[in-house]
Amino acid sequence: MNLAQKIYPLSEKALCIDWGNVIDEHINSLVASLDKLIRLNPFLGFIETVPAYSTLTIYYQPGLVTGEAKSPFNNVKNYVETLLPAISPAHQGPGNLIEIPVCYDAGFGPDLESVAFTNDLTKKEVIDIHRNKEYKVYMMGFLPGFAYLGQLDDAIATPRKQTPALKVKEGSVGIGGKQTGIYPLDSPGGWQIIGRSPLVLFDPKKENPFLLKTGDRVKFFPINKEEFLQTWSALRKTSPDSKKMGQADVVVIKPGAFSTLQDGGRWGFQSFGLPLSGAMDERAFLLANALAGNSMNEAVIECTMGGLVLQFKKKACIAVTGAGTALVNHRPVKNYQPLTLWAKDLLEIKYNHNGIRTYIAVSGGFAAPALMNSRSSLPLAGIGNILQKEEGVQIESGHSLQSGKIDHSLIMHYSPEPVIRIFEGPEMTWMNKQETEKIYVQKFSVSHQSGRMGIRLNSMPIYVNKGEQLVSSAVTKGTIQLTPDGQLIVLMSDCHTVGGYPRVAQIAAADLPLIAQSKPGDIIRFKKILFPEAEELVLAAQKLLNESFSGH
Repeated sequence: MNLAQKIYPLSEKALCIDWGNVIDEHINSLVASLDKLIRLNPFLGFIETVPAYSTLTIYYQPGLVTGEAKSPFNNVKNYVETLLPAISPAHQGPGNLIEIPVCYDAGFGPDLESVAFTNDLTKKEVIDIHRNKEYKVYMMGFLPGFAYLGQLDDAIATPRKQTPALKVKEGSVGIGGKQTGIYPLDSPGGWQIIGRSPLVLFDPKKENPFLLKTGDRVKFFPINKEEFLQTWSALRKTSPDSKKMGQADVVVIKPGAFSTLQDGGRWGFQSFGLPLSGAMDERAFLLANALAGNSMNEAVIECTMGGLVLQFKKKACIAVTGAGTALVNHRPVKNYQPLTLWAKDLLEIKYNHNGIRTYIAVSGGFAAPALMNSRSSLPLAGIGNILQKEEGVQIESGHSLQSGKIDHSLIMHYSPEPVIRIFEGPEMTWMNKQETEKIYVQKFSVSHQSGRMGIRLNSMPIYVNKGEQLVSSAVTKGTIQLTPDGQLIVLMSDCHTVGGYPRVAQIAAADLPLIAQSKPGDIIRFKKILFPEAEELVLAAQKLLNESFSGH
């Protein structure tokens, strides 16, 4: 009954079970069944699962996984294979039925007329077909709280736009092929927008931030413009914040180009479409905390492109790591060493040509509200913020000033022309030998259209030799996607949890700090590595990092 599946590494910290490149109710039920079994019977080192249409991805901590095999991946694979005979769609009951109001009026569905024309229907016929069907939430992804709903009636199925819109408004209800969905946030998007809902699909401040979850059922019903506006306003009334920040421990004199608080990431919510976030250069982040005498996951300041000036209001033990140049009271100081600052001292971070990101840790960690188990900022989703001039930042209280030591072999040496090791991705076979070879022989220039979501690379185009398109499947930090125009995108900390572009390769985790520090105009070269070697590099580095934190 259970169809054949492939099991492969998505990264050194993630394993994927893949039933094929299809959208199928039966296969999606198998995904859900295995997902439930794993969550009910977690193994040592298990973090979370991300179900998609026909894939299930398991995230784990390689250093904690045990078993007969030396490889953590093989041990997780063996564990999964013991569960596969027990999965069955019969295990899955129907999810909750959620009724969603939609305004299909003029101005709320800019592509409604186009959808009607494409399918030789009237606008009313499109609306009636869309609202008269019950949809299943097959998966979550793309944005926090974005539900992929299917399957759409063939009569109104419409391809995505050739050129995505730069901004789709929050609540927009769209059609993409045989799927429909609701944008939970303002976002770029390529779906055909036929209406808009006033409901809040994602609220990070709520105990349950997500309106929908995988397995739920959705039914749309029409409302008029006045009802939309009334509901929209009622659901977004805000009360004044009664909490007042105490006297600031650190004041932002100059915020720099882009500075945020980050920690190790927001694990546990990828199945709802919420990006991990966290530090872009994880190695520099961890070493900063080790030097400041912290635990691994304390919040630090990540400064991009320099320009940040902080004034400390009390004595503090800090550490600066990463690529920038640090100055205390206008005098240069060395990175990767503990520093003691006193009240009124100024810390300045200047951009240099080694890399783009600098990390500042303070003994005790920077204080910020923990939302969904993390202090990482994701401003586009309303979580945290970009540091502003004159903003006050607190240091966690109750911690004694202390510093730590690190193994200096862990310090990365950044370069404007790094050679980055990669291993093959699941869709690498979609390219012929000639196109595959381009990845290893070409030079790639880092585009100005790069950021925390992804690093875009420019080169001579590379193409797949299959007309088949990828059903949205799990992606992770370091996944290299090949876009339809033949260019590569390296996904980074704020990337979507699933994607629809072919995953042609994965950057070895040991070299992720190098791509995290790349800046526009840098030249990237790729070098092939086998997955077992990449996994061994992760385990060796983790052992040294654990030793750096063992005395804290």
